[in-house]
Amino acid sequence: MNVKTTLWWALLIGLLLTTFGLRVAALDAVPPGLTHDEASNGHDSAAILRGVHRLYFPVGYGHEPLYNYSVAALTVFLGQGIFTLRFTTVLWSLATWTLTVALAHRWWGRRAALWTAAALTVGFWPLMMARLGLRAPVLPALLAASALACDHGLTARAPRRAWPGYLVAGGCLGLSFYTYMASRGMPLLYLAFLGALALFDRRTLRRVWPGVLALLGVAGAVGFPLFYYLKTHPNLEQRIAQLGGALTAARGGDWRPLWQNVTDSLPMLVWQADPRWLYHISGRPTLEPFLALAFVIGLGAALVRVRDRRCSFTLLWLGGGLAPALLTTVEYNTLHAIAALPPAFLLIALGIDNVWLHIRSDNFISRLSRFSRLDLKSAQSAESADRKNHFKKALPILLSVAFLGTGIEAAHAYFVTWGQNRDVRVSYHHHVVALGRHLDASPATTPVAITSLYPGEVHDPYTMEVTLRRNDLSLRWSDGRSALFFPRGATRLYTEEQSALPPELTGWLAPTLTPAITLTFRPQDLPSAVYGYDWDADAAWDSLTAPLARTVVVGPGDAAPGSALVPSPCPVAYGDVVALVGYAITPTMLTPGGGLTVMTAWEVLAAQPEELALFVHLLDGHNTILTQVDRLDAPSWQWQPGDRFVQLYRLTLPDALPPGDYGLSLGFYRRADFQRLPVTNAGMENVNHIILPLVE
Repeated sequence: MNVKTTLWWALLIGLLLTTFGLRVAALDAVPPGLTHDEASNGHDSAAILRGVHRLYFPVGYGHEPLYNYSVAALTVFLGQGIFTLRFTTVLWSLATWTLTVALAHRWWGRRAALWTAAALTVGFWPLMMARLGLRAPVLPALLAASALACDHGLTARAPRRAWPGYLVAGGCLGLSFYTYMASRGMPLLYLAFLGALALFDRRTLRRVWPGVLALLGVAGAVGFPLFYYLKTHPNLEQRIAQLGGALTAARGGDWRPLWQNVTDSLPMLVWQADPRWLYHISGRPTLEPFLALAFVIGLGAALVRVRDRRCSFTLLWLGGGLAPALLTTVEYNTLHAIAALPPAFLLIALGIDNVWLHIRSDNFISRLSRFSRLDLKSAQSAESADRKNHFKKALPILLSVAFLGTGIEAAHAYFVTWGQNRDVRVSYHHHVVALGRHLDASPATTPVAITSLYPGEVHDPYTMEVTLRRNDLSLRWSDGRSALFFPRGATRLYTEEQSALPPELTGWLAPTLTPAITLTFRPQDLPSAVYGYDWDADAAWDSLTAPLARTVVVGPGDAAPGSALVPSPCPVAYGDVVALVGYAITPTMLTPGGGLTVMTAWEVLAAQPEELALFVHLLDGHNTILTQVDRLDAPSWQWQPGDRFVQLYRLTLPDALPPGDYGLSLGFYRRADFQRLPVTNAGMENVNHIILPLVE
């Protein structure tokens, strides 16, 4: 191995180690928590280890499974947690780095491979995408692997040596369908590539088209189980309907939304990208100025050399990778365009290499000498020759400074500007992770009641599940602004500022609460604190429920207030799942345009895996709904027999409320099919709600 080869390998390994270091530094602290999408991936990955095996996971509007299976595999060795979730992405990003560098080396040589490696190391975009617990960063690794294997097939001297490359390329392309929705259009890349060969290189086309079609056949066979499953379960992919609004409008003849999406996202690489803070610095270009300039130069060079199959393939790959970002709204376009990451950095390397060759050429130095009145071209002048050599030696130093400056700025932008931003901390629910780590470190095993803005199963509870490394705690979640669980016995209660308990509850609870701990954050954070209490929940429950009314009225079918209703004492059971213990209505005299507060107390009789909604409808004597609230802020996914909770409703009364008979209809229904739970102990059949009587 000669000196140049040794130096090249040393630089490449040094860049790889730097890349690894940047991607794992403070991995469980930046981002400063977990998004709900990351938490869903953590939950599904843990479920795989419990035997829940799926081709497509329905949580989070639906997502492909390959990332979850890779997280599950790593969890076997590292255990469940934020680090494991994101370290899986780090490994996939290192695969993207390696395969893209290998592709640059194969196409354009060692120098281009070095430029590619350096750009992928210092860029903000690859750094950001490498540290998220999301499935999207798996896609560029498999696409790069497919492109590299395909090129082996294209350049093989003998057909029998070409087929393994095509088959591996097809397998990687097929696997990419199991990563991220943006992969669905990537087979068009290979079809478009055949079209480019038909225009520019028919001789090569005649030689390679059977292999490329075989590649697509393999990809289709690998992806068939997923697509068949989605075809037979059409309700799983909710995300397509959410993101495809512009295309739907275009099919109906309105092209304006699609044009708006294209014009908003087209400048993302060099001028302005994602306006949100979730996966990017708001408005920051995807590429830093140095990399953006190199990209523009490389793009121009590739267009000039479009007849070269390498350039045409890279340009087509770039267009296909950017398409999902251009077809959808500008929000999160750096994530939607993840498939374009390898070709973008290949073009950056091509641009730098073209500049390198141009500047170091004798023609350029001659022009520079004429411009600067230096005789650098004269072979008879030793001084001029020295100046020429010094100029050539200065170029690597200038490039090194440019890469280093870009890397320092990108690291600061990521770890400080983005990682410490308030909006980022809010979006990543930093306070839930902080509470989870506190509970993890606490030796107590008493039940825990937590108030949160997002008590739904796939939201803060999943975040807590990924954070906690213990399974001996009983947790109950509610939106503290309108609901609260009352675990039995000694309990711990944790409330955040945004879901603080209302006055209707704090009066009853205050005597039973003992402040225990306050988790404080930065003053500008939301929330800036989480408050922990030791709580005598039994005493609080007894005090709160003692004065509640315990008589309701029921009737068959859709009996209305004022009709022949039969009094029924509490508890009133719904579907033998949950029972009304008592209620309070304030005020009891209705005032047009005024407000009405309804507090109901409940006891759970049986676990309820289906999501339920609790409705309160203000009915007149004709059974007309005048105002209503359908909401359950102590979600049913977590119910266990013996659980107790309070639900608070505030209704706004109509301005025109004539005298008459009014009542509040109270009942449950399943969100999946809107079927009401029957009242099972009403003494009559066909009862699916009760009436809370009101005084006029």
